[in-house]
Amino acid sequence: MKTGHGITVDRSRRKERPGGVMERLDRVARGRVQILCCPSGNDAQALAALNEMIRLSGLVPDWSWKRAAIISRDRQKLLPVRGFAEAHGIPVEMANENLPGVWRKREMQAFIGALREGHGRMVTLGALTDILNAIPASRWTDRIGEGIGQLARETDGKALPSTDLIEWFAEWSRDTWGELRGLKLLTAHRAKGLEFDDVVILDGGWEKPSRNENEDAPRQLFFVAMTRARRNLIVMSNDNHEYLPTKSPAVVTRHVVADMSAMPGPRRFFQSREMKMVDLSYAGRQNHRHPVHNAISTARVGDPIRLTRMGDRWQIEDMRGRPLGRMARAFKPPANAQFTDGQIAAIIRWGKADADEAFHHVLHQDEWEVVVPELVFQLMSGR
Repeated sequence: MKTGHGITVDRSRRKERPGGVMERLDRVARGRVQILCCPSGNDAQALAALNEMIRLSGLVPDWSWKRAAIISRDRQKLLPVRGFAEAHGIPVEMANENLPGVWRKREMQAFIGALREGHGRMVTLGALTDILNAIPASRWTDRIGEGIGQLARETDGKALPSTDLIEWFAEWSRDTWGELRGLKLLTAHRAKGLEFDDVVILDGGWEKPSRNENEDAPRQLFFVAMTRARRNLIVMSNDNHEYLPTKSPAVVTRHVVADMSAMPGPRRFFQSREMKMVDLSYAGRQNHRHPVHNAISTARVGDPIRLTRMGDRWQIEDMRGRPLGRMARAFKPPANAQFTDGQIAAIIRWGKADADEAFHHVLHQDEWEVVVPELVFQLMSGR
């Protein structure tokens, strides 16, 4: 199917009729590309998009949230989707959170440190697994385990020198996103090279080039988003869509209204795991006797944390009240919401070499660890 703007929906991979398997399973769309019109607003659009995914999940016998994605032009529009998905108990993973790669994580540093002790000796896959099992388990050790699995497939299980393994994991950590765990929320730029069974594309911003982009870049980026879908493609819109025709037999336009009052439980906001929201040099500015160092050394990914106001800044604390770090000056909780709970999302290695040279004189450490939290806020009642 070719649109008036030169965008083609490729159905050549379908083994059944033009609508594919969904022509049989979905009496509403019958396998066609859907333009889903809903009232404007990020919240209304996010809930309508998720509701359509839930509708489709009830039709497909082998539906997997791991093979579904919601794609946006910008990351901010994805944030309410996550809150709604969490409220429905749908596993979800944000792909555009501004976290450093696996390499900087505490778990990866411990893993590589053990390999460096080998001084080039031959290391078997069994030995790699033993090294990993000696590190406290977390989402990041799971990720490293996936890397070991990929390495095993690439090398047919052969032992390799530790120096070669370090080089392999350094390259893998730059590129890996890990195996799919749940509904993916990502921008079109992050979606390049990926494919999913079912895709919803959020509306907004597609017609405007970003800085240093040519006028044709938005159309090309939208094409990237469209072609990520193998089975279902839904495009959100609150007006005539810039790039999709409304009178093609391969496209169906539907109008929906999301019922915000039907959401289970109170409205919750998830603060993405953003490096820029954390004071990265806080622990580095403290002397060796400061309690933050001992608190971080005993902290683990997944531990609950508290958020305490300290003057004009917010301090991250463990449940014993010990400081784990500080939020950046730019951090502000969502409006009309209160902090309910949080946990440690990652512990990363940072150092003087990562800081601006103009601030080196205030640093007391050459290297330190930084706690990156995941925070949950709840809309205050009556607001």
